[in-house]
Amino acid sequence: MRAPASPALDQACRTALHERSFATGLSMAVTDRDTVLAAGTFGLADQAAGLPVTGDTLFQIGSISKAFTAVLLLQARDTGLVDLDHPVTEYLPWFSVRSAHEPITLRHLMSHTAGIIEGTDVSGDSAFEVWALRDTEATTPPGTWFHYSNVGYKALGLVLAAVHRRPYSELLGELLAALGMQTAVPAITHEIRTRSAVGYEPRYDDRPPLREDGVVPATWLETDTADGSVVSTAVDMTAWLRLLMGGRPDLLSEAARKELLTPAIRIEEEGCSYGLGMLIGEFGGRPHVWHTGGMIGYHAAVACDLDTGIGAVVLTNGVGPWQETAVHLIAATREPVPEFSLPDKKPPAPPPPEDPPERWAALVGHYRCHNPWLSNLHVYAHEAKLWVSVCGGAPEELVPLDDGSFRVGADARLPERLRFDVFLDGSATRADYSGCPLYRTFTP
Repeated sequence: MRAPASPALDQACRTALHERSFATGLSMAVTDRDTVLAAGTFGLADQAAGLPVTGDTLFQIGSISKAFTAVLLLQARDTGLVDLDHPVTEYLPWFSVRSAHEPITLRHLMSHTAGIIEGTDVSGDSAFEVWALRDTEATTPPGTWFHYSNVGYKALGLVLAAVHRRPYSELLGELLAALGMQTAVPAITHEIRTRSAVGYEPRYDDRPPLREDGVVPATWLETDTADGSVVSTAVDMTAWLRLLMGGRPDLLSEAARKELLTPAIRIEEEGCSYGLGMLIGEFGGRPHVWHTGGMIGYHAAVACDLDTGIGAVVLTNGVGPWQETAVHLIAATREPVPEFSLPDKKPPAPPPPEDPPERWAALVGHYRCHNPWLSNLHVYAHEAKLWVSVCGGAPEELVPLDDGSFRVGADARLPERLRFDVFLDGSATRADYSGCPLYRTFTP
């Protein structure tokens, strides 16, 4: 029988949920290499209906799914279906990215070192967004720099479907079943909506979020793409943690598990590394692997202490400090239990907009579209430079390029591009962010 959450675990979850998040509900579980140690549910799955989260409530786990894709690829490699160090075009002949560098391999996509764009989820389908990479540029030699790419993992799902001659969601569903994840599903469809928590987003999408503004129900999206389509309960997710900690050699050989969790690239600004679908580093001087996941209205985190063989999962229906919470749930299984404290992070104040230089006057303004992943952006001038803030996030410099586009960010390695066109009455009416079109709107 599973033990309920201890007072320390209970308090940490309640503090994170009610004092530091934009979620209304949370489900958590802690496991060792053999069995679930504790589980608990908190808050509301549906705020309007007053329905509490239960152990059966489903949550979308987002990018935590990427490591499931990596495991499927390692299994395919071990059976001779793929070579992770061969070009993607060997398996998807139509895959194309403008590049002056060597070909992109499966391993480059798995480790986010292909030098390609993050992707904007402009389509709910993998094929078009991957095909559209031909209109973008790989800006760094593959394998040399970490730049997170959802569309890269979408391509990997298409590779798996091609070599198995079966849909990616079927392959993923078989892995979930083999893990014993009985309630988990491999695709987000309308059929699971009534079993899922309602997702929530901060009330305003065009400014830094404030807790006092409250939350609103998020847009429901259907997807089965390989960058994030698993839906699960917290207890079911512990089966995944046990695989990461070496508890399922029948599904993933020890050599393949080591490859999954071996650093492939250092992420200097984060002070950690990335393997194949997993982050790798230390917390409190102890080796951990972890990953977070974010969907529209859903956020999650998993973490494992590889020395003690303890893992934790936190699933929620809103933004919050979930990585810190998952790591603390692991630490709270040791004595003495450490104090749980979270920094009260204040959103950065954007620099005040100024009158733009004449050459950029036609570009400044607010642009919107109906893509909930990239709903809007503000373009404005400050200190003789042009800046963009996407969905109220931190401003990034727009650097003019020779082809008339702008690089998003000061770092020359960054592949994201912003282009403006369709000028009417002296103003650009359309802004294209790495393939996602947005249109000038009337609100400031």
